[in-house]
Amino acid sequence: MTKHARRIVIFLASIVVSFLSHYFLNGWINIIPWAIVTLCVGYTSNGRRNTVVNGAIFGYFLFLVYILIGYGGKTDTTSIATIILFALVFSLIGSVAGVGGALIGNIAHQRINPPHNSEKVK
Repeated sequence: MTKHARRIVIFLASIVVSFLSHYFLNGWINIIPWAIVTLCVGYTSNGRRNTVVNGAIFGYFLFLVYILIGYGGKTDTTSIATIILFALVFSLIGSVAGVGGALIGNIAHQRINPPHNSEKVK
C-alpha cells in the first residue's frame, strides 16, 4: 500500500473509530479503543517520520470528529466560533497523543521484529 493510500485509510479509520466510540461507549472507556488503534497505526508504520505523521493524522481527526459529533449547542455565530476554536485546539492535543501512541506502537514493532543482519557473525 502506498504512503498516501495508508494515510487515507488512517483518516477514514479515525472517523469510524470516532463514530463508534461516540455512539457505543461512554466516558473514559473511549480511551481503550483509541489507544489500541493508535498503537496499531504505529505498529504498521514504516520509519520514524511516517509513524509521527500517521499518528498525528489519526489523533487529530479522531478528536476533531469526536468533538464535532458531540456538539449539541446553539447555532448562533458566537457558539459556532467557540466550538470550532475548541475543536481545533483539542484536536492538536489529540495529534500529540496520536504521535505518542504511534511511536510506542512502532517501538513495539521494532522490538518484536528486529532488523535482520545480512552479515554472518564470525
